[in-house]
Amino acid sequence: MPVFDLHGKRVEFTGDYAGSYDCINKGRFYEFPFLETVRGMALQGIYLDVGTNVGNHAVYFAMFCEATKVIGFEPMARWRARALDNIRANGCEHRVQVFPDGLLDRPGTLDFNPHGSVYRLDCKTLDILLPEVEGVVFVKMDIEGSEPKALLGGKEFFRRNRPVIAAEVLGSTDELAAAAETIGYRMTGRVFPSTPGSPMYELLPERSGNPVGLD
Repeated sequence: MPVFDLHGKRVEFTGDYAGSYDCINKGRFYEFPFLETVRGMALQGIYLDVGTNVGNHAVYFAMFCEATKVIGFEPMARWRARALDNIRANGCEHRVQVFPDGLLDRPGTLDFNPHGSVYRLDCKTLDILLPEVEGVVFVKMDIEGSEPKALLGGKEFFRRNRPVIAAEVLGSTDELAAAAETIGYRMTGRVFPSTPGSPMYELLPERSGNPVGLD
């Protein structure tokens, strides 16, 4: 079980990790430069972790950012179970909630094909799952190309909250830019420190009196 110290706190992860997450075995959060950049933004309020996977980002947000609550979304049962184990291992279970759903522009299913195996995932929309939530200040989206549809399924959510968004793009940014415009956002052109080949782009509201983003 990987255990390491960061910013004066003890961090614990359950089990072993492979591939991109092997860094956890070595005592380092996955996408650590991105996480540290988010921490430096000092946004106080609710954080969304869309594509929670094993809980790497959710645990960091809860432990090291000014998050009053973290809400995750992970439709892959195996990954969600590991995420919940990691959340509990770090005493964050009272501040982190993980929905067992993916996000799209309408309720339905999505075929997901990681490592050659096909999984049919249940999906809903942000507007359905979080119809009254307010105070969201940051949203991370890393859902393998479904980011534009997830944005479109949250038109009322984004109108109500106006958070900073960090969204992954695989390939062209055109679809993400169009979805952002539809919900009243814009791509700023800034890219968060991220995994090579999987850039995370900053999106901010079009009509924001004092937008908060990267310097």
